[in-house]
Amino acid sequence: MLLGIFTAPSATFQRLREKPTWLVPLIIVVVATLAVTALSTRYVDWDAQREQAVERMGQRGLTAEQQEQQLAAMEKAFSSPLLRYGAPLVGALITALIGIFFLVIVYNLALPLVGASGNFARMLSVVSWSSLVLVPGAVVRGVLVLLRHSANVSTSLLLAAPDLKPGLLAVLLARVDLFTIWQLIVTAIGLRVMFDVRSGRAYGLVFGVWALLTVVLGLLASLGGC
Repeated sequence: MLLGIFTAPSATFQRLREKPTWLVPLIIVVVATLAVTALSTRYVDWDAQREQAVERMGQRGLTAEQQEQQLAAMEKAFSSPLLRYGAPLVGALITALIGIFFLVIVYNLALPLVGASGNFARMLSVVSWSSLVLVPGAVVRGVLVLLRHSANVSTSLLLAAPDLKPGLLAVLLARVDLFTIWQLIVTAIGLRVMFDVRSGRAYGLVFGVWALLTVVLGLLASLGGC
């Protein structure tokens, strides 16, 4: 059934409708995320990270003493294998889990807007299984990391402007990703099959939530860069 989400998502969700499951796909997605994060961490340009941090601190108007304190904390983190490699893995794990459960809650609460009733178990099944299509994206990014010997890789439109400063446009380009769009389409199919939502409404809900989150994340990135 795992391959079915790639080749026949409608039929896969039809089977899941009777008996929703989520644990196996969730584990696969998390493992893939951690694997590409661990690989990417090996190729992070820490000197560039330090320079960017200094630039951001200058933009925020920190005093020389405050900058020195923060740089000392960064140097301590860089020199500790546990912090240097462990912290990104913990962050990736937390981000992946929060991202999935956040979407489950948002979609579930929004279902009445498209004439359907929420069901947490079914929605968790839809989001977990549709997230499996992100695994090939993780594989592609891992291959790119190995080929380029750099953690700075992407499969999104951000490739067209790699030096773009953080902000709404950068977030928008980063979120227009082949595998993300694929995931949104599969999620909409899942809503249609699992909750009897009309196709147009299902796609409208999924892409509407994506657009709203893109704007919010873009505004937060803009504020963070100030």
